[in-house]
Amino acid sequence: MHQFHLNERKCMRKILTKHFIITSMGFMLMLWGTSELCAQTIIKGRVTSDQKEALPGVNILVKGTASGTTSDSNGEFSVSVPNADAVLVFSFIGYLSEEITVGANTTIDVVMMPDLISLNEVVVVGYGTQKASEVTTAIASVKEKDFTAGAMRDASELIKGKVAGLTITNGSGDPAAGPTISLRGIATLEGSAAPLILVDGVPGDFNTISPSDIASIDVLKDASAAAIYGTRGANGVVLITTKQGDKGKTARLTYNHYSAWSRQYRKPDFFTAKDYERYASEFTFKNNFITEATDNGGITDTNWLDEITQKAYMQSHNISLRGGGQSSGYAANVNFVNQDGVFKGSYNEELRLSLDINQSLFDDKVRISANVLRGMQDIGALGDGVSFNNLIYRNALMRNPMLGIKKDDGSYIETDRLQYINPVGMVNETDGVLTNNWTRLTGNIALIPLNAWETNLMVATEIRNNFRGYSETKKHYNSLKGPRRNGFASRANDDLRTDYLELTSKYTKDFSNHSLTILGGYSYQYNVNQGDWANNFDFPTSEYSYNNLGSGNAMRLGTARMSSYKNDNRLVGFFGRVNYGFDDRFNIMASVRREGSSKFGANYKWGTFPAISTGWTISNESFLESAGAINLLKLRAGWGITGVIPRNSYQSKPLLTYEGVYFYDDGKWVNGLVAQANENPNLKWEESSEFNVGVDFGFLENRVAGSIDTYVKKTENLLWLYSVPQPPNLHDETLANVGELENRGVEVLVKTIPVRTGDFEWSSTLTYSYNKNKLISLSNDLYEIKGDYINLWGISEPISMVSHRLQPGQPMGNFWGLKSVDISEDGLWVIELPDGTRQNMTNNSMASDVNSQILGNGIPKMRVGWTNTFRYKNFDLSIVMSGAFKYQIMNQQRMFYENPNINYNVLRSSMDNVYGKRRLSYLNQAFVSYYLEDGDYVKIENATLGYNLDMSALKYVRSVRFYLSGSNLATITGYKGIDPEIPVGDIRLQGIDNRDKYPIVRTFTVGVDINF
Repeated sequence: MHQFHLNERKCMRKILTKHFIITSMGFMLMLWGTSELCAQTIIKGRVTSDQKEALPGVNILVKGTASGTTSDSNGEFSVSVPNADAVLVFSFIGYLSEEITVGANTTIDVVMMPDLISLNEVVVVGYGTQKASEVTTAIASVKEKDFTAGAMRDASELIKGKVAGLTITNGSGDPAAGPTISLRGIATLEGSAAPLILVDGVPGDFNTISPSDIASIDVLKDASAAAIYGTRGANGVVLITTKQGDKGKTARLTYNHYSAWSRQYRKPDFFTAKDYERYASEFTFKNNFITEATDNGGITDTNWLDEITQKAYMQSHNISLRGGGQSSGYAANVNFVNQDGVFKGSYNEELRLSLDINQSLFDDKVRISANVLRGMQDIGALGDGVSFNNLIYRNALMRNPMLGIKKDDGSYIETDRLQYINPVGMVNETDGVLTNNWTRLTGNIALIPLNAWETNLMVATEIRNNFRGYSETKKHYNSLKGPRRNGFASRANDDLRTDYLELTSKYTKDFSNHSLTILGGYSYQYNVNQGDWANNFDFPTSEYSYNNLGSGNAMRLGTARMSSYKNDNRLVGFFGRVNYGFDDRFNIMASVRREGSSKFGANYKWGTFPAISTGWTISNESFLESAGAINLLKLRAGWGITGVIPRNSYQSKPLLTYEGVYFYDDGKWVNGLVAQANENPNLKWEESSEFNVGVDFGFLENRVAGSIDTYVKKTENLLWLYSVPQPPNLHDETLANVGELENRGVEVLVKTIPVRTGDFEWSSTLTYSYNKNKLISLSNDLYEIKGDYINLWGISEPISMVSHRLQPGQPMGNFWGLKSVDISEDGLWVIELPDGTRQNMTNNSMASDVNSQILGNGIPKMRVGWTNTFRYKNFDLSIVMSGAFKYQIMNQQRMFYENPNINYNVLRSSMDNVYGKRRLSYLNQAFVSYYLEDGDYVKIENATLGYNLDMSALKYVRSVRFYLSGSNLATITGYKGIDPEIPVGDIRLQGIDNRDKYPIVRTFTVGVDINF
């Protein structure tokens, strides 16, 4: 017989007792007589969830009496009360109890809010689901009701700041930019640091599906949960579950719309034309700015940044239809998004369609489902193959504000200074688009010959077609100055296809005080990628854009370029898992995956990834039965091994290429064959072993609940390109598994309801994570790093200096450079050397390994998320905040534009005294510690105010909700740059606030949700 959870058993005893009391008192109630009955008042109403869905079976009791009833299938009820002072108590498993005084009301409609922790709540795990009470691993689950509202670029913003340990960094206003995502630190140097993202079990990303079509997002954080995904699970796993068809429910139509307006959040404070007139006498070369303007049509006052930016508008429309018959269900969704960027010419337009149907046959012994997902995306391309051309932004910042935009003849004003370009001309004289199309077909068939045994076959195919087109007219800078290309165009196509097959079989058995689930499965994945690229220039006309490459003369001269590629890879896995539970107190899970990949070397085609975890629900022990304040107390511990698969195919094989080298032979030029990579039969996955200990808790009727986890994750066999001798090697570098990296951390989740009255409720969710990493080793007996460290060059020209160092015994993300401590009498940097002595910096060559030292670290050690939700009658207010602490930022805009001696436009702060003494007289731009700042910040990510209209008088409208939302509303920080939230490109170059990054935006949204 199934064993109920202790709290459930208590609840059942109470219900049985109440039914017994009601039955035994029935005869006494009859004796009270007709006159007493006539004094009763009939109260009617309806009980719904916070999602406006009917709740059947809700217990409704008159407080202090045995009188009561339950709601019917439509959530409706009718109950008698003795007088206006009577209090009705509404209770339902999984929801918070409600107490309402009758007063003068004869109709009472109740909206019940879900409990913060429901032990019957289902969470998604690898290849299945589990009750929350049975989970033994570190899993975070965010349901639709907890998603952030407002204008969303993709689904990642729904859960930003809501999962401890999950870092989602945007830091860019580019409408086409995706987030940087990491979980529990960085576990790789060469591989991808992003977690595996599965949409209904099929690999995808946060942009695969419309945010409005998502029912829940579950995050497998530790290795004991993620090990069942083998070589793809070292960075964690994000499971996105979409809304499915509802069997036996009438059709429900939903329409969601929002309009949003964005502006650049903060702008750098550069000199204007009037500023240069003011300082012309102090800096001789600034007179060159006046001369430059005078020679090109006269002095004007041009705000170049304003000329290339705009107020951006975004709109989203989403229509979904869900329902079903007795044995079938369907769900359809259409989502359209049109978003302009704050830079003219940048935009993102998406159309996403999905259809899900399911059918049960033979008394539910066979279940068939099919899903079709289609996405189409057009992105404005301001650069060749990229959405954002950072040179446009760079020139808008540093260009002479006294220059005009155009000459009298309508041509753009350009100067003879190289790479000093009119940004308005760059925007107006380019035409580009990035087109992404994806189609995913998924089919499932499940056989349930016995109630305890289910076998499921899933097959899926995803096809992606990407196109890149770009052109420059004859009026573009690159046609008139620079390379003088006389018109330029390029085209590229990428065709990517992935086939999936997964076969799983699960057996579940409950007997006496025991529960057992056994899962076995097979997984197959095949990827094939191919594409081509070509460019040409010197066109007879600009009218062709990128649609007639053959008309360019560069192809005839042999200076045009083209290329193509094709690669494929396979991944095969066998896996199994056993879950055992005893008496709702003890749970254990063990899993193993045996996986092979064609990306690995000949000696390591297969790997094994085991995991085990256990949980003890202490609150179900008899010695805590009388502890009414403790609703949940569970200890968890888990260990597992996961992997990071190499990025590309064929990296274990010797690769040769015909590109790049030509030699003259017998009267003609011959394309030479050169080595591109060495063979490495020992190439394999990066292996992460992780140990996690956690506790889940719930107190005071779960008004205080949450979890605490601590972990140690060690990654071995890190991939890196090592220098090797030639000969015997053909190439001078070999990719090999050598290094070792460690991450340690703590994660805390606390959910509370500080205030809860009849009309008002305040709920709060706080997340905290701490992570510390250390690079343990980079060398072994076969492969060795020279000097046992790696210097990384993270600063572009004209500075071009080392910015970071990877070194065993030190954390990743360390800044490496010159420590400035003062400024000399003649305005030079005073550098403190590692031995404590000081020296004036006369030129950048001083930045040697001998003089440099660790200056800080660009990876935040602590992150915090805080969500507060307030509900008052039909109003609701949600505020989402996030913060990061204990890290430094390289402020590149200050480093490049805060030197008053450079011959470009500069920041106003260049006139400030350095170290409070005098202005900088150093003639070169340089990286010194003066440009490193503490990045600590707290940000109001989103605030949403909503109002639910009373739709009880309308037959066909279930609910209408209007809302106002603002994102990126405020940032509390001491950082002097634009935004301390830094998007990460290269995971090894953490903390660089790039001078050319697409600036962040502030967005205000008006939206409506209508349920029919």
